[in-house]
Amino acid sequence: MEASRKKFGLVFVRMLIGGVVGFAAAKFGLDGQLGPLLREAGPGSAALAGIGLIFGLMGLLVGLGVAMPGMGAKVLNVGGREDIEDQRGQMMGGAVSCLALGVGMLLLALAGPGGAVPGVVGVAAFGFALLLTTAITLLQWHGYDELWRQMSIEGSAWGGTLIAMTLLVWGALALIGRALLPDPAGLVALVMGLQLLGTFIAIGRRGLLIQS
Repeated sequence: MEASRKKFGLVFVRMLIGGVVGFAAAKFGLDGQLGPLLREAGPGSAALAGIGLIFGLMGLLVGLGVAMPGMGAKVLNVGGREDIEDQRGQMMGGAVSCLALGVGMLLLALAGPGGAVPGVVGVAAFGFALLLTTAITLLQWHGYDELWRQMSIEGSAWGGTLIAMTLLVWGALALIGRALLPDPAGLVALVMGLQLLGTFIAIGRRGLLIQS
């Protein structure tokens, strides 16, 4: 169990680092094409696109690692290709979910009024990604070991708590004129970003982020 915990934590950290680094690279590469569209749509859409890129690149990183176990054992910093093969189903399910959510958020960010993507397409893509993620979780739940289940539950609990507290405090401050509420795209970005942070906190509290 201890070895499994370390592997889970290290894979997640590599996913997050890869997503952040990849986002930075993609931002500079795509800024000339998407930058003007996102700036015109507003800061909320830019934030949503940024969160979407992080999710998408995390999914791409893990998906490639699972598809090519030899490379994945080094990139994801697990014990070896056997570890990837043992967790292939769960890891690929997570990769598909992250990639779908990332694409859905990116399309939604570009689907505002007068955006480059029709509104119905952006909403449909994001809705499909949410349904797909839910379906993958339900289908794989009984195949998860105790660690995966605990991390899923605790990550959701932390994410939900962060989301609720942030929105409640923000709403209270907006009520008395001390803050401005985010626009719709910013609200989606806030929820998705805080859920990702909640997962990171759940893993960190168990001491799974540092290899001993």
